[in-house]
Amino acid sequence: MAVKHLIGPALVGSGSTKYLVTRGLKTAQNIIPIITVANSILGDVSSEDAFRKGLALTGYTFTLINKSTGVAITSGTVTTKITKDGGTQTSTSNTAAHEGNGQWSINLTASELDADVIGLAFTHANALTLYKTLRTIR
Repeated sequence: MAVKHLIGPALVGSGSTKYLVTRGLKTAQNIIPIITVANSILGDVSSEDAFRKGLALTGYTFTLINKSTGVAITSGTVTTKITKDGGTQTSTSNTAAHEGNGQWSINLTASELDADVIGLAFTHANALTLYKTLRTIR
């Protein structure tokens, strides 16, 4: 019988315990491990996605995709809206800039990151709207 899902402890570095998570194992299938720190929930927001509360963020990057062709958006105007802790949606202080090859960036102010959960919406006339959720830590 093949093991379908496996979560097991893995020792990494100087005595820290992390967990090896595999999903959908079948016979003769390569295993792709996902390693996370102990006492954390593995989901759509990882520790790498945590930002400092009340600290400005320079160069937050994202990609926009053309809704008709699937090609990356490389020009035009991006409108960025922000919500803080479920509040009213407002415009961000700064505008997004195209960095190259469809990658865009925006600088967020300390005031904009002064919340526990920040919601961003990036819109462009030709793109699929992109929504991002940022969680902050103290």
